[in-house]
Amino acid sequence: MNTVEQFDELIARAMQAGYRIRYDYFGGTGGGVCQFGGARWLFVDLALNVVDRLDQLQSALREDSFFVEEVEQKAA
Repeated sequence: MNTVEQFDELIARAMQAGYRIRYDYFGGTGGGVCQFGGARWLFVDLALNVVDRLDQLQSALREDSFFVEEVEQKAA
């Protein structure tokens, strides 16, 4: 599975887990996860290339027990 497919799959799983996804340009500073308004949000920095976005996504979701196994398998 290539990087884009891995990224898309992890985004789909995040949405299934209840995350709302926001894509925006953060100037390469990265995004992450936060909770507000009663929802869990995942911010994806469009200024990053897809490899860095996948790394950012894996790092952000690593804190969520729902994704620990998923993220560790993708990183291997």
